[in-house]
Amino acid sequence: MSTYVVLARKWRPAQFADIVGQGHVVRTLGNAIQQKRLHHAFLFTGSRGIGKTSIARIFSKVIRCENTKEENGWLKSCDACSSCKEIAGGNSVDVIEIDGASNNGVDAVREIRENTRYLPASGSRKIYIIDEVHMLTTAAFNALLKTLEEPPPHVIFLFATTEPHKIPATILSRVQRFDFKRVTAFESQKRLQEITTAEGLQAEPAALALIARAAEGSMRDALSILDQVISFCGNSITAKAVRESVGLTETQTLLGIIKGIYERKPLDALALVDQVFQQGHDLRVLTRSLIETLHASILSKVGAPPSAVVEFSDEERQELAQVSKLRPLEEIELIFQVFHHGIDWIARSPQPKIVLDVLVVKCATAEMLVPVGTAAGTSAGTTSNSAPGVGPSSTAVTDSRPAVPMYVPSPPAAVITSSAPEIAPSPPPAASVEKSWAGFIELVRKSRPLLASILEHGSCALLPSPEHKTVKITFSAADLYYKEQLQSRVYAEQLTLLAREYFELTLNVQVEHGEGPQAETLAERKEKDLKAREQAAKDAVHNHPVIKEAKALFGAELGAIILTDTEGGDSRGKN
Repeated sequence: MSTYVVLARKWRPAQFADIVGQGHVVRTLGNAIQQKRLHHAFLFTGSRGIGKTSIARIFSKVIRCENTKEENGWLKSCDACSSCKEIAGGNSVDVIEIDGASNNGVDAVREIRENTRYLPASGSRKIYIIDEVHMLTTAAFNALLKTLEEPPPHVIFLFATTEPHKIPATILSRVQRFDFKRVTAFESQKRLQEITTAEGLQAEPAALALIARAAEGSMRDALSILDQVISFCGNSITAKAVRESVGLTETQTLLGIIKGIYERKPLDALALVDQVFQQGHDLRVLTRSLIETLHASILSKVGAPPSAVVEFSDEERQELAQVSKLRPLEEIELIFQVFHHGIDWIARSPQPKIVLDVLVVKCATAEMLVPVGTAAGTSAGTTSNSAPGVGPSSTAVTDSRPAVPMYVPSPPAAVITSSAPEIAPSPPPAASVEKSWAGFIELVRKSRPLLASILEHGSCALLPSPEHKTVKITFSAADLYYKEQLQSRVYAEQLTLLAREYFELTLNVQVEHGEGPQAETLAERKEKDLKAREQAAKDAVHNHPVIKEAKALFGAELGAIILTDTEGGDSRGKN
């Protein structure tokens, strides 16, 4: 009776040309062999299932093969000589594979040291492959150190690990390190297509795209998932079968949740989330799928080709494009950020369903929610039907990290209309008559309101000039989150272009962390002004003759006071 070999083992790479996604490593190792510049120790690092041990075995075969040749630009072992057959079968006396997790003591390493003194039984090299090398004890590493310092000329060490930070620096300094990359979804999907074709399977491109995404960069995981899907649906692999077998949420359900959020109908979105939860799906997987759908929505908004969202059918792509029209691009970007940061919150929470519900409500009813960090103060700003946490007026909240949201209470209230003007930008510094930091922020706000709200938390003590062509933006220790946002590539490019437009100079933008007291930022000035306005309004209410008389006659207590502007919008959010 023949024994079934799982796809991950059957299609395990046997030659350098079979390796997916690690071309930079393979090319370097091949050149080292051809140039006869082999180091005595190599360290392969990276996440699981991306080819570390496979490349170590292939490298060993090519080094020891008697008939190595070059084919299509890649070195190739013959797989016919005794050395190749022994390594492939795992019984070579000169290529020793050791599991660092179970042989991590000093005695095991001392045995290796003793054996390195002996020449190989055949060929010119004896190779030790130590997997999960980070599991060795400190004493074991110390015992190995002497051999790495003065290695015998016939010995090569190949170390593999997922956690290189646990390896002592003394070891790291004596090896050639290769950092393996996660396999991209495109590379994984292409390899899956080759394998399914060779296996005689019919597979939809959307189905393979879903498997590639679910594998999260691991080619081994992708093949394991493919095995599971084949067991579920047989030789015809569809996207629907992949979703059902792996536990992924149906695309229509994902689009329904996104549509409920975009249309500001939280109950519709929550009903679908609850439906998925009742079906037993992992909420972390659901959240990750929502993030991917939001990513596809953003790509749809910017006109990306259909190949960018291949996991959707043509009809689903059309529906996604229609749903994406419900919100502007910047709001979708903010919703994406909320879920992207929230997935870790969901993973850590003992009640992930509650957390996901809150995130959905936060995104669907942004005008009704204020992050707790700003609700205690008064800088939340006027909210509207805009992006989560961002108001349309002068104050904007940019921290879209998951925060415990709170509803603005709505007890009987005395409403005071304030005719106070909007907070004016600070006067321009003496160094510049026409240009100012506040003026630059207002220019940015016209096209990139989110970027402007981030800049409000920074200060610029010295404006650029023909002699000083640098915009130096400083953030305090409490506002480092905003500094990190500005250092992203997208924001950095936007900021540089806008600064050059406003200051009419070819400039560089520098974002830094300031030590000690910092100049008052625009956000701090707005918060201070708003507090003063609210306090003045509250004092006016409490001292109003009618209010005083009503309290005296009826023993009434004054409810919450909501400060509104002259156009009727309140400064604390809608009830």
